Amino acid sequence: MLLLVALLLAACSAAPIAPEQTLTGQEGAVVMKLITNSPGETDPAETLSAVRLERVLESGEKQTGRDIVVLTRTRKATYTTAVFSGMVAPGRYIIKSITGASGNMSYFYPIDAKFGSFDVVRGEVTLLGTLLIQPRLGTRFVVAYVPPEAELQKTFETLYPALAAQTRGRPQHGFVPTLDLDRRAALAPQVKRLASIWHGLTQTADGEFMAGSKLGKVLWRKSGESRWKELDVGSWREVLSVRPYRGGLLAAGEEGLLRHSSDEGLTWKSLVPPDDGLIQLAQPMRDGGVVAISRRDSLWTVYASKDLDAGVWQKLGEFSDSRSINVPWQRSMSFGQPERAGVMMPNGDLHATDGRTLFRSSNGRSTLDVNALPDGTLVSQTVVMTKTTLLSPDWGQTWADLDTSRFVVTIAFKDRQTAYAVGPVAPSLMPGKLGLMTTRDGGRSWSQTGSSPGMTNPYAVRQMMVDRADGSLIAFLPENLIVRSTDEGKSWKIVKDN
Repeated sequence: MLLLVALLLAACSAAPIAPEQTLTGQEGAVVMKLITNSPGETDPAETLSAVRLERVLESGEKQTGRDIVVLTRTRKATYTTAVFSGMVAPGRYIIKSITGASGNMSYFYPIDAKFGSFDVVRGEVTLLGTLLIQPRLGTRFVVAYVPPEAELQKTFETLYPALAAQTRGRPQHGFVPTLDLDRRAALAPQVKRLASIWHGLTQTADGEFMAGSKLGKVLWRKSGESRWKELDVGSWREVLSVRPYRGGLLAAGEEGLLRHSSDEGLTWKSLVPPDDGLIQLAQPMRDGGVVAISRRDSLWTVYASKDLDAGVWQKLGEFSDSRSINVPWQRSMSFGQPERAGVMMPNGDLHATDGRTLFRSSNGRSTLDVNALPDGTLVSQTVVMTKTTLLSPDWGQTWADLDTSRFVVTIAFKDRQTAYAVGPVAPSLMPGKLGLMTTRDGGRSWSQTGSSPGMTNPYAVRQMMVDRADGSLIAFLPENLIVRSTDEGKSWKIVKDN
């Protein structure tokens, strides 16, 4: 690691290209995307911050610090899709490594020319495409490639409008074609199929489940059916929100992604987004309109539309993102029901709207999770000194503390009185044995009715929900595994795996 730091310090660091920046005539521009598709909880996607390039030397040349260029990351309208750019001296280059760090975690991917070489030409743009990194067990990983396509071109024009205008009509460069590059491009669909960390998991009052994932994927289960389907919205952008809309599905996500399918995901129609930011939530409302909550950098904006087909949006307001000292890693969280939609900050601040007005409240605690029951009750997992569960019957104006064990892994409510938690059977200073704990009196008392759905580890449960269609329990586990219990946790059956 010390050697890596020394190499980076010796390199020429290229600042991300600014929106108003143009080429001076002495250099070329390099733009690329990078997505990591980890199947587990530890994903380096948001930590990656530097791409190290090395100039290919002629015979007899000796490398200097000017032959090493570090591209840094632009952070505006994405979470896990990284965009790197910079002005680079002309020459032929390879990608040597990709690095990043957060807290006590550091990541280092030795790419070592796996994608071959590319040319940087004075006064022109090199658009490298999208690099897909699929981490495996230990330190192994697979790399795949998506050649430059319409989405990357749009990203380029949106983030760097001055440069795009300056170079319009000029040649664009990429990786030198090789058989190995073709093989890595053929791997991209396989990597997409492995995307399995589901975001914005929700269900309707009649038991229709929806969620989004990286690489443009949607998880969907129709009400009354047992089959879980994985759909492709026709994008490499991350899907963060999926909702039923006009008899179909409405998906939203990174870089202004907003698409509607009326044929169960076979085809998707692109809709006009309110902006090109990260659309955390697109929530259809009871009156037929849609609320969209979008983020650019650290600023959130709330929009409403009465005519989604025409792309007409009204701005309702904006607010700044805020973090929590207690849980600095935690993202802001969204929730939505046909009556109200909002964003919960990690510090407990809640911004919500009914489609007409913005409301602000707070639960006063660092917050790890929030979701809304069909009757509008908000359920929030929070922490101050210890972890607990809060309920709000009035959209965040007041909160009641259920005083649940600080060792609870996940909790799912059937209604305000009946809930299920993966938690300790007899908690003390240490959690001890975990089980499926049940309350029928609103959290005043709990009893064990079954076992944790974690197949290999009782803690390996990402989320659990009560199926509104039949009252069974559905648990979402790592590695794309979904299990179901019809007897309050006494037995669990796999209903979906890879």
